Amino acid sequence: MQVVHNKETLLNKIREYRSKGNKITLIPTMGNLHQGHQVLFSKAPHNTIKVVTIYVNPLQFDRNDDYQNYPKSLQKDLDVCMQNNIALVYVPKGDISNQIMIEKNIDLPKFTRYLCGQKREGHFLGVYKIVKYLFSIVNPDFACFGKKDFQQLMLIKYLANTFFPSTHIIEVDTVRSPNNIALSSRLTRLSKESLSLAFGIFETLQNMKLELLKGNSFDKLKEESIKYLESTNIHVEYLDLRSLITLEEASDNLKSCGIFIACYLDDVRLIDNIEI
Repeated sequence: MQVVHNKETLLNKIREYRSKGNKITLIPTMGNLHQGHQVLFSKAPHNTIKVVTIYVNPLQFDRNDDYQNYPKSLQKDLDVCMQNNIALVYVPKGDISNQIMIEKNIDLPKFTRYLCGQKREGHFLGVYKIVKYLFSIVNPDFACFGKKDFQQLMLIKYLANTFFPSTHIIEVDTVRSPNNIALSSRLTRLSKESLSLAFGIFETLQNMKLELLKGNSFDKLKEESIKYLESTNIHVEYLDLRSLITLEEASDNLKSCGIFIACYLDDVRLIDNIEI
């Protein structure tokens, strides 16, 4: 496994792989790797070169304190990459925002204005910029992204379809702990007590799904669910029923839709979703 720290060295390694006829799978991460990331690594097609990036991207944070407090564990991350047969790890040194020269007047798709896009100003623009930057360097044959960040996954698919049509996006199901907590790097910031409460997030989504399928009203379920979660010190930012295709509000139409949640526990923002 090789670790590189600048764009030029990364480009040289990619050229070297290409010259030997290799196909490449890219797995972008912000580090503090957990089992969910390892599942992403495992979904890379056999006989492709696995390239992982580890970079906490300031452009996608709407709060500076969240950026500053994002958990970091670089040496452990590199050990995890080694154990998972990653060929190349790109770890930029410092903030590379000034290197990311992307076109001006970017018009993101309408769906980026909903959910997290409505609550986190500039977040998806930051995601768009860093992923387009990485794709333009690596031009991967495959790239792996998780369904937990469903709205982000939609943006990545839009980006690939528009600018990198030869890149196939591999969608990976959300990886969960034994008590169904969606794995996230941010979980390490939770107290032990709060972590024991986090199972209630997905449990609530599961219960809502069951009740919706019985014909119950989403608005009533939403009100009851928020009240329950707030009683367990989980502050709900949004809890919506949305189309899986457009992310428009779905009302009680259950065709191709899902329930999406963002919430705070110990001032740590967590997201999850469930397909109906």
